Amino acid sequence: MKITYIYPPLFKGFYPMATRMITENLLRDKNLSVDFSDIPIRTYASNIHQEIFDRIISKARSTLSPNAVGFLEQKYILYNLFYVFMAHGYYDPYILEDFDTRYVVVTVINFCDLLMVRHLLNTKKKVVIGGPLITIGLSPAFIRQFLCNMGVNQSKLSSNLIIVSGNIDLKTNLYGIIRDWKDAAITENDYGTTFECERDFLREYYDGQSQIPVHLGFSNRCWYGKCKFCTYRELPPMDFLKTAGDTKVIEYIRKMMNTLGSTHIRFIDSYFHTTSPAVQNILRQISDYDITIYTGITLLKSKPYIEFINDYVNCLLIGLESTSDFSLDYIDKGYTYKDIKEAINNMINYLDRRIFLEISIIIDLPSRDGGDIENNYRKISEIKERLISEGFKVGFHLNILSVFPNLELLYPEGGLLRRSNNPADMGCSTGKSYLISLLTQSGMDNPPQLPSGSVLVDEHTPGLQYGYVSSDVPIVRYDIDGNVLPSDLTLIDEGIMRRILERTSRKS
Repeated sequence: MKITYIYPPLFKGFYPMATRMITENLLRDKNLSVDFSDIPIRTYASNIHQEIFDRIISKARSTLSPNAVGFLEQKYILYNLFYVFMAHGYYDPYILEDFDTRYVVVTVINFCDLLMVRHLLNTKKKVVIGGPLITIGLSPAFIRQFLCNMGVNQSKLSSNLIIVSGNIDLKTNLYGIIRDWKDAAITENDYGTTFECERDFLREYYDGQSQIPVHLGFSNRCWYGKCKFCTYRELPPMDFLKTAGDTKVIEYIRKMMNTLGSTHIRFIDSYFHTTSPAVQNILRQISDYDITIYTGITLLKSKPYIEFINDYVNCLLIGLESTSDFSLDYIDKGYTYKDIKEAINNMINYLDRRIFLEISIIIDLPSRDGGDIENNYRKISEIKERLISEGFKVGFHLNILSVFPNLELLYPEGGLLRRSNNPADMGCSTGKSYLISLLTQSGMDNPPQLPSGSVLVDEHTPGLQYGYVSSDVPIVRYDIDGNVLPSDLTLIDEGIMRRILERTSRKS
């Protein structure tokens, strides 16, 4: 059977674990003849997102407030804007391709990836979709209705599309799923086979560049899993070390890094734990690589944890999110400002200064009132200044709140985030809808290609509140007294905003 495989557009160059798994699985299956599309590389390699951004920021500097401009000019903003531009059709010339093959397999990570699926179905392809957007818990019925709202004919959604939830490993019979041609759920996995996947179709596009990070994982299951903005709580637990011996893993990592020509490893573990003897042994054997891990406040309260990562880690990605006890409790983050102070003290007392700290904040979280917001950013600024004064190299970045696919923050009784039916409220909205408003004011004039003017709720996922919020739907935030609370970007002191976003160099 001849098929084409599409991994969605990447916003930067890296090697996902998924591309190695899918590459090895498809190439080993003697029933399949596979073409791998260059769509994941084509968009960011074209630099079109930078060209669009340059036009927008040029107008924004003369149109928007200093805080809004500062937010748009921060280092990693293009990663946040990538899917916004994609949703407005700017990448269509790079992602909508006509293929000779009848069958096309597509990994979908984001709702925007369904633009490719729509195009394929409308060009009479037989399409198989799977990936995180499906596996997080959205139902096949919802995905089909979403594509119907995008203009795909119902008959094509019934006869030319199958939806597969779950994860692929080397033992997954993808050919059998395609042959049977019906929706399927992959429920059994041997994640240890990850360490047998030595081929990645992306390699030919990167040409052995040593700075291209390779994503690896030991366990991709959040131990906490209660944050109300999180969309990954329904992902199946993935223990990559369960059936793989330490020696095999170490040999694989070294061979893979050599094959890909990279010196950078980013562990995708939601929260990186060091308590496993296997993890400790493996890290000792690969400590010569540049290693980045995700971590959090609760883990950083542990002195032994910090002392262990001192020996092996070069960069910590820390989700601080907020210092407001009200906001942290509202989103059920699991820690308080007192815990944050304890973690910061531990870092100052025990963490090696050579480790770069990349700390993320979420703006426009539900808040008590305007004073609570002002105090939050004042405390964030003080944390940053203290870390720098203690000799750390630090970068803070601001992520804007999105209330979907997990709609939990949008639908509690008397909640502080509410949908407005008045388009004029975009200017006083918050979160992603406010970002869209800023970009529109700055010249982003392409219409949205995804469903507009609506909040779509998946009615087929009992126990979950998942769905989609159109980018042109205002989400208005209120304080505890019922007053409208505009975006944090309109409330943060400009001097504090500048101090938070000033970055120290990793090389200094």
